[in-house]
Amino acid sequence: MWGAGSGHTYTFSRRPDGSTDIDLVVVRDGKNLKGLVLGFVLGTIGRRVLEKAFKNSVTAIEARNNKAEQLHAGNSSLAA
Repeated sequence: MWGAGSGHTYTFSRRPDGSTDIDLVVVRDGKNLKGLVLGFVLGTIGRRVLEKAFKNSVTAIEARNNKAEQLHAGNSSLAA
């Protein structure tokens, strides 16, 4: 369905404030009619759905990490 040039590329860039920028590039190169049609649909309608799912995943990871940092900071103050 997908040609050899298809794939995902994630680029992580550290920001000065300690956060991380994530740049995601998805390439879908259909190798037949079914792949071309599906690539078109994913590139138009599916893009919004996939972006929302990706953002929700990042938000969940950030929340989990923030909670862990708060617990760690709370334990550090108890030990002092």
